[in-house]
Amino acid sequence: MPLFWLCLSFTAGIFVAALCPLSAWAWLAAAAFFLAAAWFEIRFSNKSTHPLLSRPLFRIPFALLAVFFTIGGWRFQTALPNISPQDLNWYADGESQQVTGKIVSYPEESAGSTRAILQAVSIRQDNQDIPVSGELELRLPGGFHLAYGDVLLLEGPLDAVYDSVENANQSYLARRGILSRMSYPQMDTLSSGQGNPIMAFIYRLRTRAQTIIFTQLPYPESALLGGILLGTDWKIPDYLEEAYRSCGVLHIIAISGYNIALISNLIIRLMRRFLSPGKAGAAAILSIVFYTILVGAEPAVVRAAIMGSLTIPAHYFGRKTIPLHSLVLVAAIMLAGNPMLLWDIGFQLSFLACLGLISMADPILQWLGDHIENKFSSAARQWWQPIITLIVTTLIAQFSVSPVLLNLQPNISLHTLAANLALLPIQPAIMGLGGLAVISSLLLPPLGNLFFYAGWPFLAYNNLVALHFGFQPHGVIQTSPGIFWFSLAAVILSLSAFSIHQITRLIHPKAEQLN
Repeated sequence: MPLFWLCLSFTAGIFVAALCPLSAWAWLAAAAFFLAAAWFEIRFSNKSTHPLLSRPLFRIPFALLAVFFTIGGWRFQTALPNISPQDLNWYADGESQQVTGKIVSYPEESAGSTRAILQAVSIRQDNQDIPVSGELELRLPGGFHLAYGDVLLLEGPLDAVYDSVENANQSYLARRGILSRMSYPQMDTLSSGQGNPIMAFIYRLRTRAQTIIFTQLPYPESALLGGILLGTDWKIPDYLEEAYRSCGVLHIIAISGYNIALISNLIIRLMRRFLSPGKAGAAAILSIVFYTILVGAEPAVVRAAIMGSLTIPAHYFGRKTIPLHSLVLVAAIMLAGNPMLLWDIGFQLSFLACLGLISMADPILQWLGDHIENKFSSAARQWWQPIITLIVTTLIAQFSVSPVLLNLQPNISLHTLAANLALLPIQPAIMGLGGLAVISSLLLPPLGNLFFYAGWPFLAYNNLVALHFGFQPHGVIQTSPGIFWFSLAAVILSLSAFSIHQITRLIHPKAEQLN
C-alpha cells in the first residue's frame, strides 16, 4: 500500500504546483527537509500508535508523503518552458521567419488540411542560419503530401502556442512540448528520408495498412476502421465525427485498452506454440510497444499499454495484479515523464473511465446479481448477467467522465445509453475482423478480402446507428454551470468511496468474507 499513497501524493504535488508558483529550487529544498523529517519520524516514533504506520491501509510516515508531494511540485516546475535564444520559441513573435526543420511525426493528411510536427534545425536571422532547437506544428492546406523524415524550408509567420509560461499547461500543443506553430507558409523540400530508420519503417507500415483499408472498403466505413485500428481518426468526415460525438459514442473510434488486450492475447496464444511462456510474454510486450508507437502513442493508448505490459510478467511470476494499484502507478509513471499530461483531456478521460470501472463495476454487479438471484433464481442471474454488465459498465464509464465532458460541452445527450448498448457488443467483431483483414492482406490478399467483406456490415451498422442517434431532434439538453459542479462532486465522492472500499477489502479479505 505505501507505493499507492506515494503515487497519489506525487500526483497531488503536480496539481498544486500549477496553482502555487514556487520555484523548482524551493520545491527541492522542501523535499530535502521532509526527507530528513521522514527519517526522524520512522526512527523515533512509536509504530504501534502512529496514525499511519500502525494501520495496514497506509504503513507510511506523514513526512514521506510530503517528500513525494514536493517532488511532484518540483517535477512540474522543471517541465515548464525555459526559453532562451537557442530555442525556436524565442523568435515566435508572429513575424515572418525562415525556419529549417525535419518532420518527426506521422503526417495527418485529411481532405481539409495537412498537419505535421517539425523538429527545428535552424532559423535565419540577419542573413545567417542560427542553430535552434524546439518543435513546431506545421499546418498546410489539404492535398499536400508530407512524409516522416522530410527536411523542409519554411517561410511564414511564426507564432507561440501559449500566452505565458504559467499557462503552458493549458495549451494542447505546449503540454506535448510543442511551443511554436506555423500555418500555411511557403515550403520547399530540401531532402527526404532523414528520420530514424525504425520509426520510418513503422510509419510506412501504418501508411500501407491505411492504403489497404481504403482500397478494400468504401468510404466512410474505411475511415471508421482506420480510426479504430490505426488511430487515423482525422480521415473520418466531420459530419460523421459530429454524429458520434453528439450521441456520446466518440470513444468507440479511439484506440482503447481492448485493442491492447486483443494484441497481447493473440501474440501469447500464437507464440506459446513455439516459445517458452516467458519468451511468449516478452513477445507480447514487444508487440504492445510496437502497436502503441504505430498508432501514435496517445495518452490513453500509453496508459493501456503500460497496464497491459505490467500484467504479463506478473502472470508468469504468479503474482496477482491489483488493477487500482496498477492504474495509480501507471498515472505516476506517465506524469513523471510529462507532468503536463494531468491537464490533457485524453489522459483525464482514459484514467477516469478506467478508475470508475475498476472501483465501481464489481461491487455494483455483485449487488445486482445477488438481488436477482434472491428474487428469482441463479438461472435468471446467469441469463441477465451479460445484459446487466453491458448496461452497468456503460453507465459507470459515462458517469466517471461526465465532469470532463460537461466542462468541454455543457450538454447531456439523451441517447448515449441507447447508442452505447447498440454499438458496444459489435466492437469485438469490428476489431477482430478488421485486424485479421489488414494482416491477411499484407500476407495473402485474397484472404484479406474475405475478412473485409465480413467486417463491412458491422462498420456500416456502426455508422448508421451513430447517424440515427446523433442527429435526433431534441436529443441534447443544455445544462447550467451548477450541473458541472454537482457532477464533479458526485464523481469525486463516488470514486473515493468505492476505491477505499476496494482497498479495505484487499487488506482485510477475511473480514470481508465474514460480512
